[in-house]
Amino acid sequence: MKKLLIGLIFFSFGCSSNQEDIRSIELICYNWNLKYPTESFKGEFYIQPKLYSILNLNGENQSYACDFSPNKNEVYFNSKIDSRFVNDLVKSLPTIRKNEISVNSYKQGGCVENFPMFRMKVVYSNKEEKFFQYSFEEGNKTDLAIRKLFIALKTNQIEGNYKSMKGTLSFAMKKKALADFSMYADTLALPLPPLPTYKKVKFK
Repeated sequence: MKKLLIGLIFFSFGCSSNQEDIRSIELICYNWNLKYPTESFKGEFYIQPKLYSILNLNGENQSYACDFSPNKNEVYFNSKIDSRFVNDLVKSLPTIRKNEISVNSYKQGGCVENFPMFRMKVVYSNKEEKFFQYSFEEGNKTDLAIRKLFIALKTNQIEGNYKSMKGTLSFAMKKKALADFSMYADTLALPLPPLPTYKKVKFK
């Protein structure tokens, strides 16, 4: 009886990482950028989200996408992707955890193709939260799961396979919270460099 009780206790604690216990996944894809200094502004490093999404295991999602082509364009939308993309990502979480990569530089500018950072927040049914960080690496098989999910979300946005989101305040607050956490975690791993100084152009 005692062994059975211990086994049940072990099972109840061990199942928190099971796929069926995941309530949602928050995914943010971002680059670091810089607001350059002016005469009246000292400049500022900041995170620019390229994509942020809250997904369930069925592929239903609330998403935000930001493009710069040529002007900044932000879209808040609801869509659905193939659940296999989400499930493949869930299966890759142990590998992502094992191969987590911290930010190693703060390069300004660039688009999604310039190897952005990915951060995930996995929320379980018992309200436990786990964070994962990832950056594309050549030859890493985990890339495939994240790329497929990312492309599926972007395809919905580009092809208009979505419904515009109504009432974005709560969603925007969650996006900001994960971006703020990403800023904190990145700068804890690698302090920001000094801001460049403003140099006034002198005309002769």
